[in-house]
Amino acid sequence: MVRVSVIVPTRDRPGPLAACLAALAEGFPAHAETIVVSDGGAQDLRPVVAPFVERLRLRLLAIEHAGPAAARNRGLELACGDIVAFTDDDCRPHPGWVATLAGGVSLSPPRAVGGTTLNGLPGSVYADTEQLVLNLLSRHDRAVTRRERLLPSNNLAFPREPLRRLGGFDERFRTAEDRELCRRWASAGFALGRVPAAVVEHDSQLDLRRFVRKFVAYGRGAARFHGSGGACSLWKSAAFHVRLPVLLAPELRRRGPGRAVGIVGLLVLWEIANLLGFLAEWSRWPSRVPEAAPADRRAGAR
Repeated sequence: MVRVSVIVPTRDRPGPLAACLAALAEGFPAHAETIVVSDGGAQDLRPVVAPFVERLRLRLLAIEHAGPAAARNRGLELACGDIVAFTDDDCRPHPGWVATLAGGVSLSPPRAVGGTTLNGLPGSVYADTEQLVLNLLSRHDRAVTRRERLLPSNNLAFPREPLRRLGGFDERFRTAEDRELCRRWASAGFALGRVPAAVVEHDSQLDLRRFVRKFVAYGRGAARFHGSGGACSLWKSAAFHVRLPVLLAPELRRRGPGRAVGIVGLLVLWEIANLLGFLAEWSRWPSRVPEAAPADRRAGAR
């Protein structure tokens, strides 16, 4: 019997995907399966996944390009496990990740959980800054709300059937789809938790251009997220930006002056890129775009 289905969306990144699958294969449970969803990629991934088909009980699905939320939903439709776990093709799960993450999930009453995501490229100031921003945002939100609300989709698990009934990921989102799903999950009365021992390393290959483009896209996702959830969530998010220097200071001291200068410069750039993306999307997304029903969420991305 399949207990856990691991879903990995991918798009034309065969090298990182192979590294992800190799890491996943370390101690992969006998009661688990893997579903790799190629999101409209041009490359044939069959040679990449072939060495892992038996070890990971792997199935490869190719779909037309529709974004990572749609790819995860197609994997969810195929999943046989009672629990579905999500990671990304540029992540390397630590041994035992599947069992540890799944162990925190409750089928009844439904409880979803996230793990710990580490920067897998410590030599890159871009990757360090990206992961630092996400970690500080999550830490700030837990301190303010006293509960889990922000669980990233590269290290996340749900009970399958409640997630299907909820409609899965909202396919209108290309970023922030995990934040939107966690909010909808909690609004349905379901629990969110954290399993710190479930660790993945995120190998975020960034340079200056990719860094800017990524955070412009994150700003667009934030506009959609807040535009579909009311002004209250927007003001709570703004509080994070106000408190960022206080949250950042101990992290900069720990990294030393050389790395700190680079991080501060990239954080200024991040704020600008994030704001530009937010304003560009906010002008067309807010409350005049109604909250979609589950079926509409899937149709909207096609």
